[in-house]
Amino acid sequence: MKCIKCGRPVGVGRYCNACGFDNKHIAKALNTADYYYNIGLEKAQMHDLSGAEMYLKKALTYNKSHKNARNLLGLVYNEMGEGGKAYIQWKVSAKLSSVEENIANLYIKQMEEHPAVFEEINETAKKYNAALSYAKQGSDDLAMIQVKKVLSVTPNFVNAHLLFALLHMRAGDNASAQADLNNVLAIDRYNTTARRYLKEIGENPETVAEKIPADALKPDNENLKNVRPVDHYEDPNKETWKQFVYMLIGLAIGVVAMFVLVIPSVKASVSVDYNNLKKEYSQTTNKKDAEINTLKDDKKSLQKKNKKLTKRLKVYEGSKGEDSMYDSILKASQAYSSGNYVECAKHLLKVDKSSLPSSTAKNLYTSMKDKAFQNAATQLYNSGKASFDAYKYQDALDDLEQSYKYDKSYNTEYHIAMCYKYLNKNADKAQEYFYDIINNSGDSDLIRKAANLGLDMVINSAKEAAAKAKGGSTKSSDSKSDSDDDSTDSSESKKSSSKSTTEEDFSTDTADDNE
Repeated sequence: MKCIKCGRPVGVGRYCNACGFDNKHIAKALNTADYYYNIGLEKAQMHDLSGAEMYLKKALTYNKSHKNARNLLGLVYNEMGEGGKAYIQWKVSAKLSSVEENIANLYIKQMEEHPAVFEEINETAKKYNAALSYAKQGSDDLAMIQVKKVLSVTPNFVNAHLLFALLHMRAGDNASAQADLNNVLAIDRYNTTARRYLKEIGENPETVAEKIPADALKPDNENLKNVRPVDHYEDPNKETWKQFVYMLIGLAIGVVAMFVLVIPSVKASVSVDYNNLKKEYSQTTNKKDAEINTLKDDKKSLQKKNKKLTKRLKVYEGSKGEDSMYDSILKASQAYSSGNYVECAKHLLKVDKSSLPSSTAKNLYTSMKDKAFQNAATQLYNSGKASFDAYKYQDALDDLEQSYKYDKSYNTEYHIAMCYKYLNKNADKAQEYFYDIINNSGDSDLIRKAANLGLDMVINSAKEAAAKAKGGSTKSSDSKSDSDDDSTDSSESKKSSSKSTTEEDFSTDTADDNE
């Protein structure tokens, strides 16, 4: 044995002669790994592959560099139809000894010389995972198809046989399930899962194992015959209490095994009725869901038809006491002929061109709309501008908003915002118009004025909010009267200044419009 710390030979007392490191516990761990490896080898030679897998994994927990344990574990995986896992164990083992001869290199070479082996491994894994997913979703038929494909490629895949047996048990075909479980026991003679399934379908695992014909068992693997046990290290200071600990562990395993084997069989009888009721409930629910979906589809179809008919009815008869679209076009045509473009545009707004049934009506609508909307927008803007200059802001707002419906002019939008500002209502709407002018108009003069006035509104709003938050109700009556006098003076001065500002700004606007 070599020192785990410096790599030099270790003396009889398990102390390194070079560095003095105590390798006693390391030796015990290596001894334990050899012990579990030998048990795993015995299990493998008895065709107890699942038991061998368990003990070999334990050996690797104590000594991960145990190449013999890895090689044997790879052979066990290969026997159980899991070539991918076997290949991984052999690759790890081959990395552990670069100088010494390692049988894992031979196993790897045999696999890599036949690329089809890896394709089979990949296909087996994909199909098995698909079958497992279908089984969890309740699609047992699809799962069976996938399992059959897996077993046709890898007939010794233990987990696939177990899944096939479970699917047959769920389908009530216990005879087929028993045949699948016999196949499992032919590969892994003491597989606990297969034995538990046999007990659930009313068969004695011991009796069934005796009934398996000798030729049904998988012949002994020549590679397993060549594997030999290792001489494990006996510690000179072996503690006597280990036997007592092992006895307690065995007792605990027995108790756990009793619960694992007995409780599922008891639960199985109770769960049969529950599964039947669950299946009936699921079928009833699916039927009702299908009926509900059909009614929903019918409802959507009827709603679409109703919407189309309502739209067509509006063209000919109108709705809610309003004129029909044909009436609106006739009135618009009369107003257009008389040169009353404002009235014409008002009627054309009520018409939806896409709903008009004839091309003649659509052409008439188009020919009137372009001229009527432009002239109506100009007349209403001029009227609104005149009212604005006369400080009649509400009248101006009414005309300007009508003009804006027909022509989205930024100049009109600016005057609408100013009306909201001087009427002291809907400040958010005024700011919205100002921001639109700033962001989209491209007119530097309009942008400058909108930015100044919009900022002024934001500042005033902030001051009002701050004054309210301060709690003006706590002021004394004297200070309140003084404040009223100051506010009266400031409002008069503000009114005169705003008036002069308005006259200055909009005299400039008028000049721009005339140009």
